[in-house]
Amino acid sequence: MELNGYRLLLPEGTLDYFDLVDVKESVNEVVFYLEEKNIVPEKYTDQDTESKGFYDPVIVQDFPLRGKKVFLNIRRRRWLLKKHNEYISRNWRMVAEGT
Repeated sequence: MELNGYRLLLPEGTLDYFDLVDVKESVNEVVFYLEEKNIVPEKYTDQDTESKGFYDPVIVQDFPLRGKKVFLNIRRRRWLLKKHNEYISRNWRMVAEGT
């Protein structure tokens, strides 16, 4: 499936942190599937980390598009700080305030 055209419909800055991996359209809605890129949060770049998959998806409703409901199905990544055996993730509250 070609996803390039859909990129223009996503909130600004979304693709700085996420990959658009799928789009499902139905008569009443459009669902964009986003996965966080494997870019360790800046605070931890000097530490030994390992990507450990994703948290359960979060679904956010966005503005309607041509009469259809729009949803963002967001999968946030998590990393393991090997030295501390502790999971970390990006602080999305801070990112949202900066946009």
